[in-house]
Amino acid sequence: MDTCTRGGGRNHFDRNAPKQPALHCVMRLHLYFVVDRPVSRVLRDLRSMSTPARWSGDSIDSAARYYERKTYETPHGFSPSIGSRPGGETLTWDAPGDAATTKVREPSPRHRTVHATRVSTPAALREHAGTLYEWTLASTYHTAYRT
Repeated sequence: MDTCTRGGGRNHFDRNAPKQPALHCVMRLHLYFVVDRPVSRVLRDLRSMSTPARWSGDSIDSAARYYERKTYETPHGFSPSIGSRPGGETLTWDAPGDAATTKVREPSPRHRTVHATRVSTPAALREHAGTLYEWTLASTYHTAYRT
């Protein structure tokens, strides 16, 4: 998905910063897949795997604690996700036992899709045994500043 926003990426801490963006454009790639192993085991495997993504150890630890403490059983438990360093990649998944606050959403019709190859939608993938994951890759490709 290709999104451009007016003033996106603005410096909210210093509104008088020398450069404030007038236009900010980001390209995102969303990959959906189902894994039939427990999420806690997938997290443990991510920690030990050599992958192109440099997943943040802190975000993996936080997500692992979510399952160790069974936070999903509490009424206001957050849904964890994993981020990469230096950023640009996230891994989210459906939280167990809480269909009302699933993390992986259907693609929004409001966003402009540049190229879509859909073998299956998230809704169709949920019919398979296992946990639905969404791996999102994002990159800023253009920022125009006010003069």
